[in-house]
Amino acid sequence: MTTAASPVRSVEHGTICLERVYKAAPARVFAAWAEPAARAKWDVPGRWIIAEQTFDFREGGYEVKRFGPQDDPRFVAETRYVDIVPERRIVYAYGMTSGGERISVSLTTVEFSPSAGRTRLVLTEQIAFLDGRDNAINREEGLSSMLDKIGLGL
Repeated sequence: MTTAASPVRSVEHGTICLERVYKAAPARVFAAWAEPAARAKWDVPGRWIIAEQTFDFREGGYEVKRFGPQDDPRFVAETRYVDIVPERRIVYAYGMTSGGERISVSLTTVEFSPSAGRTRLVLTEQIAFLDGRDNAINREEGLSSMLDKIGLGL
């Protein structure tokens, strides 16, 4: 039974698959994810900022990032790296909150493959959007922005 004091709980599932081809070798594109200074250049969408971040890029590694608009970095992502094969793939799971409310839980796979002196990157994210607090359109826009920023830094 739902009362005025208890919110309606819901989940919406989504899958996002994005592809980019970068004018750089897989080692260089993988380094954009693996090296703290390189990742700091692209690891938030649009003009948002990272207010705090830990970095533990290794299998089993756990990271926390607080980010968002300059005047309101209210989002927190908690990430656990599940599988890392240098220059080939990264698999990680993360939960995201906004203002302390959980908005989503995701499993993300990033694949790197050589392609005629370039790198083909395929990012697939499977997401559970919780209680109507986020949606696939916003997430895809943010992920696309971040992948575009990687290309600018190579």
